[in-house]
Amino acid sequence: MIQLEELRAHPLFAELSEALLQWLREQLTEVSFAAGEVLAGEGEKRADFHIVLQGEVAATKLSRGQHIPTARYIAPSFFGAVSLLSGAPAPSTLSAVTDGRLALLPERAFRELLVGSEAFCQLIFHSSFDRLANLEATLRNREKLAALGTLAAGLAHELNNPAAALVRTSDYAVAALARLRAADVDLRNSAIPVEALKILEGLGNRREIANVVSGIDALKQNQAVDALCEWLVAQGVAKPWLQAPCLIGSGILQEELGPLAVVLTKEQFSAAINWLASTLELDALMDDIRVGSLRISEIIRAMKSYSRMDQAPLQEVDIHDGIEDTLIIMQHRLKQGITVQRDYDRSLPQLTVYGSELNQVWTNLIDNAIDATSGRGDIIVRTYREMDEAVVEVTDNGTGIADDVMPHLFEPFFTTKPPGQGMGLSLEISYQTVVNRHRGALLVSSRPGRTTFQVRLPLVVKAGQT
Repeated sequence: MIQLEELRAHPLFAELSEALLQWLREQLTEVSFAAGEVLAGEGEKRADFHIVLQGEVAATKLSRGQHIPTARYIAPSFFGAVSLLSGAPAPSTLSAVTDGRLALLPERAFRELLVGSEAFCQLIFHSSFDRLANLEATLRNREKLAALGTLAAGLAHELNNPAAALVRTSDYAVAALARLRAADVDLRNSAIPVEALKILEGLGNRREIANVVSGIDALKQNQAVDALCEWLVAQGVAKPWLQAPCLIGSGILQEELGPLAVVLTKEQFSAAINWLASTLELDALMDDIRVGSLRISEIIRAMKSYSRMDQAPLQEVDIHDGIEDTLIIMQHRLKQGITVQRDYDRSLPQLTVYGSELNQVWTNLIDNAIDATSGRGDIIVRTYREMDEAVVEVTDNGTGIADDVMPHLFEPFFTTKPPGQGMGLSLEISYQTVVNRHRGALLVSSRPGRTTFQVRLPLVVKAGQT
């Protein structure tokens, strides 16, 4: 049996009377533990208050497949009060760091001691409040870092595609430029007549696919390439299969090349075709480089705007810009099977808000909508004005939210996702941002096939400082 002197030396019981100490000793059960032993699992119902007499215990919470350290209890210490007071499952897993000893106090006796000792009661409630505050702060930071990591991974993927394409296309462009230089030398040495050269230069200035081949299917385009190859062979052009696809892709057919074949010798016509194909190929490659560069620039601009990293936290913004930036940043998730419909009221005035925090709200709501549709469905983002408020709605056609879940949606740590896939903070953070920071409202309505989260922001926003 645990000695009275050991209980008296524990800070938790320092102010208990001798009678209460004697009663307490009779209620306690002593257990030993070994390093590495799991003492209690996350999500379990606990029936005892745990007092650490010797050794050390670590608390961890499962988040996105990783066990995140949240607290350490080194003797003399205690844990388990929050679960007993709230009746909720344990918020963390407890594992022994070293060998040691525990004293277990049954829930009934724990509640009697709360009533019987004011000092014990105050100490328990103060420590429980501090621990919950620290746990929430730790997990909030972890959730933000995890969200940032997810966004970074998505951005890396989105940037990698155009960047890799730029590298490949640049290599092709270098080779195409070398071919064009050689073709240009052959063309100048062939002494082509001025009138024929003007026709050739006109064809080389093509920047878009001509209406002759625009919109036709791949089979018909391949047939056109084959037909042009046969005709070029007849005109004495070497390796026409290298030039024909580029010519057809720019809408240049036999009908436009025929007049050149009539006035030029076979050597001149061959030099002309080589120069024309090389010119069109290089133009097409440069256009691909421009498209890839614009895509990278768009992603970087969206990320910079999304984070508002070079602006004051409180600023005038067009909420549509923030929503669009969010959709660009989340493109890696949306393109798997999500269709986004936009219904914007562009007449809404700019709002003075915390831009980056509000962007996190759009991220959370859209992310939840994607999860609700299992990554394959429709999302409608709508904005409109109602009286003196700007309203943003995110609607999905997922399975809906169960009636018993609705009252708990904005509670911290409440989640319907499997353990380790969510900490139940995204909607709570969104609620705090909209309601407390911006003096707005965050509402939800749901039925199977249609769930809508509605953000209402005052048009004259007096953002909070909390």
